[in-house]
Amino acid sequence: MKKLNIFMSALLGIAFTACTENFDPEVGPQSYLPESPLATSDVTMTSEASTINIESLVEAGNPITIGTASVREGAMPVNTVLKATVDFSNDPDFGQFITLPASIDENNLVTVSANDLQDEYFNNITRNPKTINLYMRTTLYTVTNGAAEAIIGKPGENYYAVQNVQFTPLFKVQISPAYYVIGAAGGWTPEGARTQKFEHSDADVYDDPVFTITIDSGGDDCWFAFGDDDALNAIGGGDWTKLLGTKGESEDLSGTMDFRYNLGGDHSFHVQNAKKIRITLNMMDYSYVIEPVNIAENYYLIGGPGDWSADAAMTMPFSHSNKDVFEDPVFTYTFEGNGGDMWFAFGDKEAIDAVAAGDWNNLFGTKGESTDLSGSFDRRYNLGGDHSFCVDGKAKMYRFTINMADMTYTIAPLTFNDYIWEAGVNNNWGSEAQPLYCANQDGVYVGFFYAQDADWSDGKGAFKFTGAFNDWGQGNYGTGTIADDGLSGTLIDDGGSGNCLATPGFYKATVDLSGMTYSLIPISGIGIVGPAQAGSWDSDTDLTYNPETRAWEGTIDLAADEFKFRANDSWDINWGGSVDNLTQDGPNLKIAEAGKYFIQFWALCETKSYCTITKQ
Repeated sequence: MKKLNIFMSALLGIAFTACTENFDPEVGPQSYLPESPLATSDVTMTSEASTINIESLVEAGNPITIGTASVREGAMPVNTVLKATVDFSNDPDFGQFITLPASIDENNLVTVSANDLQDEYFNNITRNPKTINLYMRTTLYTVTNGAAEAIIGKPGENYYAVQNVQFTPLFKVQISPAYYVIGAAGGWTPEGARTQKFEHSDADVYDDPVFTITIDSGGDDCWFAFGDDDALNAIGGGDWTKLLGTKGESEDLSGTMDFRYNLGGDHSFHVQNAKKIRITLNMMDYSYVIEPVNIAENYYLIGGPGDWSADAAMTMPFSHSNKDVFEDPVFTYTFEGNGGDMWFAFGDKEAIDAVAAGDWNNLFGTKGESTDLSGSFDRRYNLGGDHSFCVDGKAKMYRFTINMADMTYTIAPLTFNDYIWEAGVNNNWGSEAQPLYCANQDGVYVGFFYAQDADWSDGKGAFKFTGAFNDWGQGNYGTGTIADDGLSGTLIDDGGSGNCLATPGFYKATVDLSGMTYSLIPISGIGIVGPAQAGSWDSDTDLTYNPETRAWEGTIDLAADEFKFRANDSWDINWGGSVDNLTQDGPNLKIAEAGKYFIQFWALCETKSYCTITKQ
């Protein structure tokens, strides 16, 4: 049972606090109380309340009357008085409830403060102002000679005047289910405003009164207001007074709001020189926060692995997904360490152009220490100095990630293992994962695998990449974005990331963990080519992919001569060398004796591709 505000100090009218711990009523805080000298049968209580309207009670200064307690004549010990608490719940089973101290007068009338109920109901049950059925139950105690409270009956089981009433809370805050921005890029029509609807959670608006939206400004001089459906409908009739405006200046980026009919004028909001505007409304206190958001299409590193010239910076653009920059505000740049301190900054095109003109103040720098590997950043003209970033250059690579929405950054020194692994439908999600190889310790991995579909993948081949064999704890690389053709995308190291999805088939995959991207080249077929087979060096004898063995297979008549494996009838991708280690552009293989051979070729990655050639 979840019980709120149950401490016994409430019985004496001492200030109480909410408690959200779970207690078994048999062993909870009430169970240690001493036994009352009164038996359960000694006390009765009649119910009084049938409706509770908090507003009328507060205005009249009256408490809530719960009922009247009666003690059997002669049963009450000397110097003993009754005390009470009352539980309130919107659930007849009291799965969650609040407990308030009650007062008992000389006539044994049990009452509870209307203001206390209002506050606790608001904070612990719901902020919704609608009238509901509210359930109440009373627990009675005795206090003898000022000693500790003694519960009458068994703790957590003996309740008096269990009842439900029609309850109307006192909330003067009106929150609508939906709000819209009128003005800005959507224009000043109800139809345009409905295209600019605030986002909201699935919670009751009184439990979660926060609404958010990011809008296009529509220009460098943006005016707007807010309204609900009632306000937009009123505009259709020529009434603009139901819109919400600021109580302060139009240019204020935070403050409180009210209706135009209370403000006595327009009081619209005004933002200049912003591409997008993020707006947060808290309708419980009618407050707002406006954040102009300016995100460029491109950002450039200056310094670091290059020099501090504008020309060098323009050769070092950050990478970004194919999403809109406001939908995905994260940019990355990866560079090699040089063994010594490396200083750098970054900027958009305007900042780099300003550097070319001798103005360095538009670049971005860290708000913290230059050597901090994470933190927030701002323009130099706001920081009042250089504030460049610095790494020691000892790592093989560094990934510099910036989030232009919240103006934060991370710098990750990177080291790379020799292999990562493809895990997907084709190999039971890792139990037989297939390798990709990094040849130059630069984070670029290459390998081959078959993308197999599943019932739930809408006909797409589904897979991800892991940092270790059959181990999702050392790198879990899934998609951030996927191109429309499914052949490329960005990666996120996050267990909650999506699967890479591609048309089912065999692929050469290139994964760049420095830039967190991947790309696929479809392999329509793999065959053998060379004078050992009928087509010599002009045409191939095709093999067939077997998803059970994950090998390209075929039974072929071969002459005692040379051959190689190649993909897509092209020399762009070919394998040679030895049967136990086939590599790109490796030497020709040779058949020693003519005959019919069963060939299996496992196209995996460099250092792990191999074949078997068995004479039939």
